[in-house]
Amino acid sequence: MVDPTQEPTAATGRRPSRVVYVAPESTAGGVGHYSDIFVEELRRQIDDVIEFRHPGPGTDTVATLRRRHREILAAVDASGRVALHAELSGGSVESFWPTAFVERRVPSVVSTATVHDPPGVVWLPGRTRLLSKSRVASHALHYPGRPVTRAVERRVIGDRSMFALTHAGADALGAAFPRATVHHVPLLVLDRPEIAPAHERPRAVGMFGLVYRGKGFEHISRIRAALDPSIALRVAGRGTEALPPVDGVEILGGLDGTDLDDFFGSVRTLLVPYGQRTLYGPVFPASSVAAHAIAYLTPLVSTAHGALAEMADDGGAVVVGGPDDDADPIPALSAAAQSLVDDDERLRRLVDELTVVRADRSPRNVVQRFVDVWSR
Repeated sequence: MVDPTQEPTAATGRRPSRVVYVAPESTAGGVGHYSDIFVEELRRQIDDVIEFRHPGPGTDTVATLRRRHREILAAVDASGRVALHAELSGGSVESFWPTAFVERRVPSVVSTATVHDPPGVVWLPGRTRLLSKSRVASHALHYPGRPVTRAVERRVIGDRSMFALTHAGADALGAAFPRATVHHVPLLVLDRPEIAPAHERPRAVGMFGLVYRGKGFEHISRIRAALDPSIALRVAGRGTEALPPVDGVEILGGLDGTDLDDFFGSVRTLLVPYGQRTLYGPVFPASSVAAHAIAYLTPLVSTAHGALAEMADDGGAVVVGGPDDDADPIPALSAAAQSLVDDDERLRRLVDELTVVRADRSPRNVVQRFVDVWSR
């Protein structure tokens, strides 16, 4: 069931004396980066944190998974109140199987997980190192076996508590796992240097993120053609350096540090033209691209795909269309971005909304919500 409060409230019980944290390594994509920030703040709030960090999906053998399971059991079987928390995303058998059924072996442990790609917990539960060598074999096993996968996920999750980073994700998890308790906690937003207010930046639209199916980078040429030639279009993120060049588009590649600060300081709005990214059905992840925009107080113009529709209610975003709208979104998105670029009053209002959202989603506030649930 979904927790009727949706967001955890102040704790009434005892804080855990130890948290055992199972998550991908820093280099294992977006969830690995998220885990770095999460555990850094967690150590500020909990004195005893034991980390089990693993490589990205499809890297572990069955023997490695079993060994990690034994090590986790030893870590949670301690005196005091212990919480076991895992980061679960598509294909992440490295966190899924080693934390399975731990609460049955050690009943005193509080076992929870953040599900990054709801409504599925792991999506590809058989994707060990051997199977990951063949993408065809992996999908041949998992795609027709989706009902079996969901049954396995329900069996492993049982009545544990799960966290979703979007409201839509929490609702989807609650429907898929009726025995579990689901909490909504928003994706944390990092502290970033203050840059020029959006209305004072160059007249430019930005696109940002990892190049991946469904992210909309294939529409760059059409977006460029739809925008007024006097408005610059700047594109950044890992993998963008491999995109074909387009006249009138500045492609910057992956950026970090001050280069990333400069990118957001050079655009008035960020365009998020997402669409369906997987054949396995709807997915409701939180957008790390949106989290970057919030951190830099950069208004967004987005489709309503997946959980993106929520951004209109959260504040700081213009959402075009509806979640079930099959119409081509590019003309409407481009028009909305162009209109926003030259609307100083609207930019100021959206930045005011983003300022409130950024404060609410600071790492300290977000991690405190997890600690409150474990304490209850």
